[in-house]
Amino acid sequence: MNTATVPAEHLNEVRLVGRLSAEPEVILLPSGDEIVSARLVVQRPRPPAGLGAPRRVDTVTCTAWASAQRRKLRVLEEGDTVEITGALRRRFWRSGGAGQSTFEIEIDSAKCIARRPPVKQKKQKARKADPPSEPATASPERRLVLVGAEAAGQ
Repeated sequence: MNTATVPAEHLNEVRLVGRLSAEPEVILLPSGDEIVSARLVVQRPRPPAGLGAPRRVDTVTCTAWASAQRRKLRVLEEGDTVEITGALRRRFWRSGGAGQSTFEIEIDSAKCIARRPPVKQKKQKARKADPPSEPATASPERRLVLVGAEAAGQ
């Protein structure tokens, strides 16, 4: 079989499902462009049973450039599980005269799969050794009184 005669179609598609590690961040670039960036934590496959190895994760920067995708990303919150599709991009910029670059996912679509579960309140255990506390004395009442054009606290 000779594969050199058939041109191969190139493809750059990424699909990630993971948890947002922080609130998406609006960034204003020196060019004046606005982007929204988020970090997605994606779990790697579980190691084989019995190895005792911890489960690893990858943290991937995902960036929305188009206005529709920026709006979709802004409504997501830290801890939400999201599905992001897009393309792998390498972005270049200058900082202090030195050229820098990074790889990130340029978002085509972002969809919330599950909201972050609500934070559970820890139950406080009553201590038996502590005697009941006395009620706190109320602080003197403070009022705001408008005198002419000035406000004075009394």
